[in-house]
Amino acid sequence: MFFTRNLISEEKLKEFSFLSIITGILMILVGAMAIANPLVGSFSFVLVMGGLFVASGIIQGIITFKAHEKSLGAWFKVLMLLITGILLLLYPASGVAATAILFSAYFFVDAFASFSMALDLKPLKGWVLALLNGMLSFILGIVTILGWPATAPLVVGIVVGVSFIMDGIVLIYLGVINR
Repeated sequence: MFFTRNLISEEKLKEFSFLSIITGILMILVGAMAIANPLVGSFSFVLVMGGLFVASGIIQGIITFKAHEKSLGAWFKVLMLLITGILLLLYPASGVAATAILFSAYFFVDAFASFSMALDLKPLKGWVLALLNGMLSFILGIVTILGWPATAPLVVGIVVGVSFIMDGIVLIYLGVINR
């Protein structure tokens, strides 16, 4: 089974409602800044990801040294995390361009999934919305590819910004309704 239910108690939601609201507000602000200046948002995203890769490589290296220092496979993972992180930190523009390509691939996969869902739903209510979502994702994929690499900073900044705003809205909503 791919998904298992892990029910969250109402007490936990109430306990973290204030933190949820504050985090949501911060995410909306960061998302709005990324949309307002997609270039800064894109490079910030890639630099944070590079830092996370380096930190993960260091932590994985410590674990590998302590647990199985002679395992070539484990050291390969450490090396790849460190190289990827360092490259993202040294060449963030290339990281932004690569991220835009990944987003484009995501848009095409999402379009395919939405078209499939629309066909599965037809003639039930909502099939047209699934079809429209698929068409929008397909258009976003095409626009991203056709404009690449010039539009990469714009695409990455806006996509990350919208994602942060949506996550922030959900966190605020959960915080407010569970107070």
